[in-house]
Amino acid sequence: MKTYRGRLMQLPLTRRMSSSSQRFPILQRFPFETQNGEHYWAYKDNEAHRSTRANYKGDTFSQQSKLPSLGVPELEQTISKYLQTIKPYCSESSEYARQELLCKDFVDNLGPVLQKRLVEFASNKRNWMSELWDNQAYLEYNDPVTPYVSYFYSHKPLPTSHRSIDSDPLLKATAIVVTVSRIIESLKDESLPAEIVKDSPFCMNSFHLMFNTSRLPGLPQDNRDTNVFYSIYENNYIVVAYKGNFYKLITHDPHTAKPLEPNAIWTQFYSIVNEKSAHLNIETNSGVGLLTTLARDQWRSAYRDLVKNPLSKESLEVIHKAAYLVALDDSIPVTLEEKSRNLWHGNGFNRYFDKSLQFIVAQNGSSGCMNEHSKMDGTPTCFLNDYVCRQISKLNPETFTKAVHRSAKEHEVTHLPFLITPAVKEWINVAQDSFNAEILQHDLRVWHYNRLGKKFIKKNGMSPDAFIQQVIQLAVYKYLGKQLPTYEAASTRRFFKGRTEAGRPVSEPSHDFVTAWENPKSSTSEKVSLLKKSAKFHSDYLKAAAAGQGVDRHFFGLKNMLTSTDSVPPLFTDSLFNYSSTWLISTSQLSSEMFDGYGWSQVNDNGFGLAYMLNNDWLHINIVNKPLASGLSVDRLHYYLNVAADEIHDALIAEEGLKAKL
Repeated sequence: MKTYRGRLMQLPLTRRMSSSSQRFPILQRFPFETQNGEHYWAYKDNEAHRSTRANYKGDTFSQQSKLPSLGVPELEQTISKYLQTIKPYCSESSEYARQELLCKDFVDNLGPVLQKRLVEFASNKRNWMSELWDNQAYLEYNDPVTPYVSYFYSHKPLPTSHRSIDSDPLLKATAIVVTVSRIIESLKDESLPAEIVKDSPFCMNSFHLMFNTSRLPGLPQDNRDTNVFYSIYENNYIVVAYKGNFYKLITHDPHTAKPLEPNAIWTQFYSIVNEKSAHLNIETNSGVGLLTTLARDQWRSAYRDLVKNPLSKESLEVIHKAAYLVALDDSIPVTLEEKSRNLWHGNGFNRYFDKSLQFIVAQNGSSGCMNEHSKMDGTPTCFLNDYVCRQISKLNPETFTKAVHRSAKEHEVTHLPFLITPAVKEWINVAQDSFNAEILQHDLRVWHYNRLGKKFIKKNGMSPDAFIQQVIQLAVYKYLGKQLPTYEAASTRRFFKGRTEAGRPVSEPSHDFVTAWENPKSSTSEKVSLLKKSAKFHSDYLKAAAAGQGVDRHFFGLKNMLTSTDSVPPLFTDSLFNYSSTWLISTSQLSSEMFDGYGWSQVNDNGFGLAYMLNNDWLHINIVNKPLASGLSVDRLHYYLNVAADEIHDALIAEEGLKAKL
């Protein structure tokens, strides 16, 4: 594979080796070979490392150049779809007629001008939305990444046969590290196959951006964060968080670059917990992780105070370069809600929330992963965590335990020191207070439903994803007597650097379904028929959204084409237009039989966040909200989800029985 290897610039910092005057090589900035617009820091470019790897295949990113560019939808098509989606919010015909007039005004006047600008803007880009979306949806977003942006997976307990691993935090952490190293090696060799879905390759860009990276506070005056990426080949270590302190743990042999055996990993974990941490004054040597819970403008200012000290600056760089982070917690979460809380935010103290990947292992062995969202969506991290859980469940516990406890060559664990100046300490105090206040505002409840799953849904002729969206719509309608603007993430990974488009589960068919279902005069057959029509409509809309033919990202692009001399179109300032994309119900699916939790925050303080999983025999929704801000209850929505799912299940069983008699 021929690639361009341009050296753009050099890092303006050289370091002297402590034992001599010899200088280290200088880090340089290289573009990723897939021409994704991102760059990584390394001493040598990737090709120099790959050429020395006997097992290098070059498969993982082999399809990137063949992926189609993200296109711009036709203006009239978007307007037509938009009008379909807002009908359920129009209680009177005059409201809908006004929307038609606003859309006609837009199409007759500024709409075609903005469309032409957007098409021209997109003409020399493989993904016209990528930079706009990354910046405006994430890097310029000011709320704390936790609890508002990052998302988590909770690993299901291992089989009873694996209790010796599952209940021991150091054994569990060791198993995770050893398993993740296999994925890292497959990325170094590019032996992980490119994902193909229904004969179409899917973008693998996120796999470039998952390891050896971190979100990075920008300059205070920029009002924007950035991301920093480092060589996956040259930084063969992780960072471990324990009691609010950070440690560098070596994962690969420094001489051969091969992954260390389990005993070498476990020995380092043991050293951190039982030796390295013993002499530390917890009060004066920790708390830096809390700074990553600040609102981003505050963190940018605190970061500048922190990096004034060279020692602190170097410790931060070690964290950023690390492949990922493992947090060893003192907590003992047992219930689904406790595990979700611990993984979603924990105590804020024993984390570094800017790190893209954080595996978390509690004192009782309960584990999971927290993921920073700015440069990657959930499918690659879901794949990674599913793989980790499956591989650990296949281990022979006795063999693994013996391998762990064999004597090992010692690798020095390094404690990462920080100078906690009065200014930094004050920021830590602010962070602790604001974190506590933020978390107290949120409620969380887990809906785990065992009466049906994907098998039952498919047997009844519906898409599982569309089915659970109907359950959600019916539950909300039962609770509030109306539908609320609802978002569902549709993956656009069939395009180069594709991320998401918005599905709109509220539709005319969904409105007909929920209103008929609550009408005492409706027959079971009528209810089931409308349920299936709504599910079919939803599936069709989501397929169109995944093909880049949704409504919301197109409007997003058109708005970005406005100039300072343009008058804002009346459509864009209309209250119903804006209400229809005010995501009071925010939903997204990532599923694995190996998880017992997945979640994130509500998008709007007046609504709910519903992260759901669809599995063979069960359904799962992580429900979160701000009860005081919204006046809504996670417990009541949990109740109505049960009622809605029970009624739909019973109606489908009854309809099936009726058909059998006929």
